[in-house]
This record gives sequence, C-alpha cells and structure tokens, in this order.
Amino acid sequence: MGTAGLVVGIISAVVFCLWPVAFVLGVLGVIFGVVGRRRARRGEATNPGQALAGIICGAVGIALSIGMIVVFFFLPDDGGDDSPFTGDDGYSTSLVVPR
Repeated sequence: MGTAGLVVGIISAVVFCLWPVAFVLGVLGVIFGVVGRRRARRGEATNPGQALAGIICGAVGIALSIGMIVVFFFLPDDGGDDSPFTGDDGYSTSLVVPR
C-alpha cells in the first residue's frame, strides 16, 4: 500500500494540469499512504518511508490541482469583460480590419 500511495501521489503531482484527475489521484495517494503507514506501524509492511512519501506527494498533487481550479475559475481573464462566455475572444475572424 505504501508503494501504491507513492506511485499514485507522484502521478497526481506530475499531472496537476489535469486537475480533476490530479485531485482524485492525490486523494487516493493520501489514503493509500495512510493505510500503508498503519500497516507498517503494525509490522505488516516494511516501507513506512514510501507510505509517507505517498502522503506528501498526494497532498502536493491535491494542492496543485486546487491551485489550477483557482487559476481557471476564480482569477479574472485578460479580456476586460465580466463574463468569459460572451463569445468575443478578442481575435478577429475576418481578413478585413475596420477603420
């Protein structure tokens, strides 16, 4: 479980731009890491360091994915209007430039 937590935690920290996937993998990394630490404490596993690294990497993946959510949904865009869904993206779609 500690190794699974480490692998899933590393993947969640690496793919943080895919924030829904990174969030789910980060939560799984923390859960697997906690279960791995409990098993190591009871003597059923010999990798408490990997489980701790899985907890840390999973938490970093969760934090980075939350940061991406904030960047995409809560920071203002550079278009100058209030709604990002007005349809005008600032790029001209015609070859004629009005004077």
